[in-house]
Amino acid sequence: MLILVIFAGLTLILGAFYLTNSWQRYREWKSGTIIVVLSLIAVIYGAINLPYWNKNSQSNSTSTRSSRQVQSSSFSNTLSGINGAANSQNQQMSVLRQLQKGYAKLGTVEFREQDNTYVVKPTDDNTVKAIQALVQDPSQAGQIGWSNLTDSIKKNSAQVSKALNGDYSISIVNPDKPSQAVYTAKNGQTTYNIADQK
Repeated sequence: MLILVIFAGLTLILGAFYLTNSWQRYREWKSGTIIVVLSLIAVIYGAINLPYWNKNSQSNSTSTRSSRQVQSSSFSNTLSGINGAANSQNQQMSVLRQLQKGYAKLGTVEFREQDNTYVVKPTDDNTVKAIQALVQDPSQAGQIGWSNLTDSIKKNSAQVSKALNGDYSISIVNPDKPSQAVYTAKNGQTTYNIADQK
């Protein structure tokens, strides 16, 4: 391609001189214009297909693909890779770390070993206010979008149980009274929902 660009560039320069000369001496422009246009097309085509540009476009497409993969990698994919941990305690701690990362914006996560429950204590102001309102009046669940959060917890509980190959729960607690659960899901099934206590 480099040779094409060089020859097309030389032809373009000579064609430009030929066009100028033909126009000044004979008022003829058609053949000179055709030469200039064709050589210009060849220069552009050759320049676009140079290996330098292709290498950049390949690296750009690779980085775009990898960023898409990072974006599409979900919480469940992370959990599914935990099966290789040495023992169940290591696996439990690995899941805890993943849940802490996953729920970092929502609040803190701890593991309660006696009943295999991952306890989420909300610290986010909006979530805290929503749970406080829900504790006062469970009928407000629909207005605050409670089902969005509980559906996510339910799915994650199923993924945790699958990753750890056992019975595990995820529970959201009342931030004002951490001993009181407001929602619990075990193995992908809801076991307690304060919104049902109307």
